[in-house]
Amino acid sequence: MDCLESSDLTHAILSSAGIGLWTIELDEGKPPRMYADKAFLQILGFPEETLPEDLYNLWCNNIDLSYYESFAESIDQMTRGETSELEYAWNHQSRGIIFLRSHGCRNNGYTRGVRLEGCSMDVTEQIEFKMHLRELDQYSDIANTLGDGFDNIYYVDTNDNSFIEFNAQGVVKTLDALTDADFFEGFMRVLEKVVYREDWEAVKDFVDKEKMLHELENDRAVSVAFRFLIEGRLVYYRLKAAKTPDSENHIVVTLENVDEEETAKAERKAAATRDMAVISGLSDDFGCVVYVDYETLSETHYRFDPLFDKMVPGWSKIDNFGKRLEVLVDTIVHPSDRETFCAATEPAKVLDMVEHDHMYFVNFRLQVDGEDIYYQIKFVKDENSRNHVIAGFHSVDAETKREMANLEKAELANKAKSAFLFNMSHDIRTPLNAMIGFTDMAVKNINDKVKALDCLNKSKLSSEHLLSLINDVLDMSRIESGKVELDLNPVNLDENGDDVVPMLKSLAEKKNVNFSFSIHDIENRYVYVDFLRMNQVLINVVSNAVKYTPSNGSVKVDIRQIPSDREGFGLYQFVIEDTGIGMSAEYQQHLFDEFSRERTSTVSKQQGTGLGLAITKRIVDMMEGSIDVESKVGLGSKFTIRIPMRIQENPEAVDQVRFAHSEQEPVSFDGFKVLVVEDNELNLEISQDILENAGIVVESAADGSIAVDRLKEKGPEYYDCILMDIQMPVMDGFEATRTIRKMFPDKRIPIIALSANAFDEDRRKSLEAGMDGHLAKPVVIAQLEDALKKFLKK
Repeated sequence: MDCLESSDLTHAILSSAGIGLWTIELDEGKPPRMYADKAFLQILGFPEETLPEDLYNLWCNNIDLSYYESFAESIDQMTRGETSELEYAWNHQSRGIIFLRSHGCRNNGYTRGVRLEGCSMDVTEQIEFKMHLRELDQYSDIANTLGDGFDNIYYVDTNDNSFIEFNAQGVVKTLDALTDADFFEGFMRVLEKVVYREDWEAVKDFVDKEKMLHELENDRAVSVAFRFLIEGRLVYYRLKAAKTPDSENHIVVTLENVDEEETAKAERKAAATRDMAVISGLSDDFGCVVYVDYETLSETHYRFDPLFDKMVPGWSKIDNFGKRLEVLVDTIVHPSDRETFCAATEPAKVLDMVEHDHMYFVNFRLQVDGEDIYYQIKFVKDENSRNHVIAGFHSVDAETKREMANLEKAELANKAKSAFLFNMSHDIRTPLNAMIGFTDMAVKNINDKVKALDCLNKSKLSSEHLLSLINDVLDMSRIESGKVELDLNPVNLDENGDDVVPMLKSLAEKKNVNFSFSIHDIENRYVYVDFLRMNQVLINVVSNAVKYTPSNGSVKVDIRQIPSDREGFGLYQFVIEDTGIGMSAEYQQHLFDEFSRERTSTVSKQQGTGLGLAITKRIVDMMEGSIDVESKVGLGSKFTIRIPMRIQENPEAVDQVRFAHSEQEPVSFDGFKVLVVEDNELNLEISQDILENAGIVVESAADGSIAVDRLKEKGPEYYDCILMDIQMPVMDGFEATRTIRKMFPDKRIPIIALSANAFDEDRRKSLEAGMDGHLAKPVVIAQLEDALKKFLKK
């Protein structure tokens, strides 16, 4: 790992103080790099092996968005030579939000670019402590406000059981004063004297410190209702314990008189018992059922799930339906649903709907602990009583989320493609930037032939890379739409290997990677296969292996025939093994997904669409084969491909057909006349330059109608060949070709399509229109020359 070096003592001192050192290098033409000592890497939670390019991106990408503008200004200040100090929030992968304070400035002695040096300190504890102090300042005011509703409020330190009593009234006057230093022991002794015997065990368990703290691990607040025996009368009270935001070691305990509430609740419960028949008519999964008088919005409870009390504070105390809905909206109804919820549950709306349809449903979302829960209120009219409605609260979360999951599956591809476009915006701009940049440089250095040629060569390489990116996207699109079909040809596997091995070997040599290729144990070497697609599979996997294998590593390709249980077919195994960076087990599960890359090219410095292996998998599937991978991070990868191929019955005849076209004599193009039909002036200029350099006389036409008129004027013998664009104004290439064929049925002038339409179906359309060949743009000089050799012979 590249990091700042420091002695063990220095590292220990910096680590204990929460301080780390860092250096950032911003050199022109190179990606930003960040070097850090062990202390700073420990603060960020990154391993020492983190690469400088990755460290800079990871550091920047995890800065909290609300601080990003200040962070960018800090970088600018240091770049200008000013000293910068910044305190910001940072998203730690395991600790969550932490706070860092950074100091830095520019090293003016660094001449290769810009070097920024500084240190960062973890100040999370200090920031949180300040926040806690601000919260503590509010406690006294809160306690005074709450005091009117509580008999006692205690602020308890669970470390030493000490406490502060904020208020004492009501029942506390009938109790002995709580003078013990230990809150739990003293409180239990005081309560035991007056708590009703039947309720004592529940109160005793509640006041037990260990049990209370255990309950508070799962809930922010817990409570118990019980009865005091005061002057011979049972009075309902409630004890409640709650966590405090200032410290994990403090709780608040309150004692509250709830006699009226509990007495009324008992009366309602008794009255509701006789009406339980109503409840039996409702589904058991209704968590809350109330009977509402819509003249006053008063209500009677029929069923009440305690879960609601946890979700909505004070839910069980509400006895007015209007207030119940108001509390629901103010607490856990999803903010986006509140307006429509209020409109749908407005009393006049509910009464109108149940009057007309007898039943009325309102769907909405709850937001509980950051999770959306789908709910429904079912309103049913009481036919025996005017303006009375039964309302049942019912969870529809499971069925709603099942429906949503089905929709999400349909959207996953779009989301993946959106992520792909995000990555592609960088990947396409990178070679495009190089093309524009090197072309400008060539223009500026036009008098320096060596420099200009070097720039143009680099621009050409970038354009070829850009074309490969575009081809991958188009290829994947055609495979997904089912437009790709296998073109099975007779192939000698030995000769096919001779075609592809030199290219793969050259690819490896450019990166100083050792490449070995072996083909053996082939019993049936004459087979039928789509050799272009088979080579595409091999090239995709091998080039990927070379790309992610460092210099001095190795890539091995082993091809053999293995036993096949399919009659008339051989089973051929391709094993590609490298010593590269490997892949994580998690990423291997998505290795063949469309638009998937383990790291973006910005981080990995390896550009591409992330479609190569996805295309490979689709092709192998079309061939009824299989592809498997074994890989570990840092230990390389091993791909095993098995493809069944139909064995040739008469290979000798096939060899003769193949070798008949394997050699062609050189052809001179001097003196031939070619008509180039092209509406784009730049494309015309390129084609004209290529042809004229080969000695060909070139004439041009801006669209198909002009070409037809030219043939009418000159006659069928005038041109030796026509290069025809497809998409043109006035008359396209297909129509122009059909017109020319009708004009001269006895004289077939060679017509070659030269079009940006590059798919197999485009080639078929060209041939069906009467053309003799089809070449795809951008123009490849060698391919154009090969096509002309077929028709321009003296």
